[in-house]
Amino acid sequence: MASFNLTVEDSSPLISYSPAGAWSDSPSNDTLLASYSGSSYHTTSTQGATATITFTGTAITIFGGHRQNYGRYQISMDGQTVVASESSAGQDAFQQILGTASGMSNGKHTVVITSSSTSPIDIDYVDIQTQTGKPGSQLTKSTVDDSDSSFIYSPASEWSINDKDYFINDTLHYTSSAGASASVTFSGEAVALYGTVSQDHADIQLSLDGQNVTFGAGANGFASTLHSQILLYYAQGLGSNQHSLTVSADPLSGTGPFIDVDAIVFATASSINPYISGLIVEDSCSDSTSSGKLTTKTIVGVIIGSILGLLLLLALVFFLLRWKRRRRQDQADSRSPLTPTLPIQTPDMLEAGLSTRPDRAVVPRLSQNSMTSFYSGTPPDEGFISGHSRVASVAESFSSMAPIIANNAVPATQDRIAQSGSRNQSTSLNAPMRPSQRPPPLILPAS
Repeated sequence: MASFNLTVEDSSPLISYSPAGAWSDSPSNDTLLASYSGSSYHTTSTQGATATITFTGTAITIFGGHRQNYGRYQISMDGQTVVASESSAGQDAFQQILGTASGMSNGKHTVVITSSSTSPIDIDYVDIQTQTGKPGSQLTKSTVDDSDSSFIYSPASEWSINDKDYFINDTLHYTSSAGASASVTFSGEAVALYGTVSQDHADIQLSLDGQNVTFGAGANGFASTLHSQILLYYAQGLGSNQHSLTVSADPLSGTGPFIDVDAIVFATASSINPYISGLIVEDSCSDSTSSGKLTTKTIVGVIIGSILGLLLLLALVFFLLRWKRRRRQDQADSRSPLTPTLPIQTPDMLEAGLSTRPDRAVVPRLSQNSMTSFYSGTPPDEGFISGHSRVASVAESFSSMAPIIANNAVPATQDRIAQSGSRNQSTSLNAPMRPSQRPPPLILPAS
């Protein structure tokens, strides 16, 4: 069920003061009156004087003042004393908790505050906690102001409007006609009627869905001045269907002549999603219900299954990404194989007297100046060595071949360079020139 609070001011008809004349309403000569809620309180110095509150709810808290000259009191709940204390204090304090009771069943209860001495006590306001609607429902409050078209005033000519700023939305409908009435329809589980109380107010006869109740709005001396925005009436457990509420002056009370209407607040209890974090509103003792709704075990199973499914999906994505990375690596390796060794590159295939030649793929392109300086022993220009990591090994190979090709390879190369004058950019020297004539065979002396 949906829980909510109601604030009942000390001058509300929901609090009954006894005996008549024992309680005073908001002494006008009290300079500390503004320290109380709504600038009002009820006080008594009569031993045995009582204030009774009948309500429907699960908890109640009573607030009052603590003053130096205050005395003792008792609070009983449904006939059982729950608090015996005193409200005297070394320093004045206001809106203090006099007593509280909670953990009760959501039913009708009666609380009585009794003065236990001839020293004063007071009551400021009462906070009531109650519930309405079905288990697990959510409460929505709506306000219908007296100026709303939902209110029907009959006869309209007998009603007037007060537009002071201490009314709800700054408007109040009132009448002094004994036959006047105000009606409103609403749909909700609970309804609260707000208005004013004063000495010149008549007792109110209220009809809710044809059921009548009468309560005072100023009689019996509990209101000596005008109090606004007061909870006059409250009912709950009405059901979510449409309801009709009508107020009029009680023709038999002899009080009055005024009654007024400030606003009604009605509460609608709507069902919420039963699968949200533990808010399961159905009985879950079995695995299924006749209404077809999921039970706790089923919901837990769905949640666990969803978690496992998510973990499996994450694992699948991980292995798929890993497989793609491996595949890309394998493709990269297959696109750049090692250059196979050609037969002529092996030592046993070389011509007699020649050492291993440098790899053709790494021999740089040489300008005439670079070639000349290379064979003359002077350092090559910067353009010759830039960007080639195997120049040193090429130089070593040429150095080892120098004794053999001195008479043939170098002049032939230089002649070709001289004839061309300057190398075309498209011509490249990929390897040392082979000698034009085969060298004489190597004859080893007989052993």
